[in-house]
Amino acid sequence: MTLRRDEWVVLEDLGDQPEGAWTTGTRPLDKRYRAATAVRDVAGRGLCHLAPDDVLEELAAGGARPRWAARITPLGRSVLTYRVLQENPGTVVETAAAPQGFKVRGADVDVLRSALACAEAGVLTGIDAPALRAALAGAVPVAGSRQHTLTATEEGLTAVLAVLHLESLVRDSSGYHHLVRQLPFDPDRPAGSTGPGDAPRPA
Repeated sequence: MTLRRDEWVVLEDLGDQPEGAWTTGTRPLDKRYRAATAVRDVAGRGLCHLAPDDVLEELAAGGARPRWAARITPLGRSVLTYRVLQENPGTVVETAAAPQGFKVRGADVDVLRSALACAEAGVLTGIDAPALRAALAGAVPVAGSRQHTLTATEEGLTAVLAVLHLESLVRDSSGYHHLVRQLPFDPDRPAGSTGPGDAPRPA
């Protein structure tokens, strides 16, 4: 499911902070959205970390203890970068054919190629560019359909999942779920994210 407007506002605010800095529930941005709910939802997607009680006590520094504090994760920064890249698409990378594996839709091959170009240019961190290129090298059209097969190496699959997960948060989740349904396991999220149960819930 793509991010809601209030989740984008949270993520943008967190992304504006210096690396490692905490954003607290006492800042004026509270008025821009229902902070506790939106921050909890963003944390549940693995896009930010919520501060535990000991960190909240340190942030109080003798003053009022904040209701919550959060900071962006590497995945969160990748999502912000990915959205900018989708608004300003780069050059599509051409690939060659190779062995069969898992299936993706033709539209998702274009998404993956665009992400590969960005990753190789160094503007989309968190994506294993060599593994993604190796996976795309096996893109073979499936006769009679709009799907393609890709090589099913562990590294390539992880890279493809990571890109389609970003796509699912920014624009369209159908390609990600189409791939997940083919897997013999139920992936949490691509590397760099956490599950809803891994972070404390803001009050």
